[in-house]
Amino acid sequence: MTEINLEALEIKRIRAYAELLITAFAWALSTIMIKMYIGTVPPLHLLMGRFVIGVIFVFALQPKNIARIRKQDLKVGIPLGLLVFGAYSFGLICLKYTSASKSGFLVSLSVLFIPLIHTIIKKQAPSKWTIISVGMSLVGMSLISGINGDGFNFGDLLAIGSSIIYTVYILALDRYGKDIEDTLLTLIQLGVVAICSILAVVLIEGFSMEYIRRAWIPIMVIGVLCTGLATLCQTRAQKVASPESVGLLFLGEPLFTLIMAHFILGETIFFSGVIGGILILVSLVIAVLKKI
Repeated sequence: MTEINLEALEIKRIRAYAELLITAFAWALSTIMIKMYIGTVPPLHLLMGRFVIGVIFVFALQPKNIARIRKQDLKVGIPLGLLVFGAYSFGLICLKYTSASKSGFLVSLSVLFIPLIHTIIKKQAPSKWTIISVGMSLVGMSLISGINGDGFNFGDLLAIGSSIIYTVYILALDRYGKDIEDTLLTLIQLGVVAICSILAVVLIEGFSMEYIRRAWIPIMVIGVLCTGLATLCQTRAQKVASPESVGLLFLGEPLFTLIMAHFILGETIFFSGVIGGILILVSLVIAVLKKI
């Protein structure tokens, strides 16, 4: 590989890391905004609103994508969309039972699952830097578990369930999604989640336009920035970044959530949680510098 090609690949990798961090920040922002409204608006209404807006946003970027969808694209996009729906549903409903700061870290447990599952699939030992980064993350997660001074609850269990489903999603996207154009695959995934969310609202909560009117501002912000743009950034970035680095870079989400939960929601943050957050931040830096 020529020096020019290596330089171009390095630029693509740096851009991918930046897009993943943008995704992490957008997810953290959505967690904070949903936590603010979940007491007055049912969770599935919030989920439906954000993904319907997300679909409209991505469709508006390239309207002709509808005509380009092939059968093989749907075979990949529909299962990926179902995984996204499961992960987001668990991650959203957990906010009714646990704090935003704690849920952000528990949902990010995929950082521990991804390298382990990926090395098993590839039948190879993880690199030294992967072991160091994951080890630091594990210690950080342990310290962060009591971040608000309360114990393990049902919301925490849902958050862990979200992380497991999202681990499967990231690995599946890495394996099957690289040959499908970014905006096309994003449109299919978001469309699937939007349809599932609408059905869930109708069957479980009963559709109410009053709920949508009550939370239209956060739904618009979360739909465009935290769903449409974030999913597009992740889909594009993961074609360059490895699954291990994707998981570790997404540790930026709980750190962003921690900061905003303290200053915006007024959540109590214990010193041990701060130490855990620093360890996780260091593991993120290692992931970027060592290109794991």
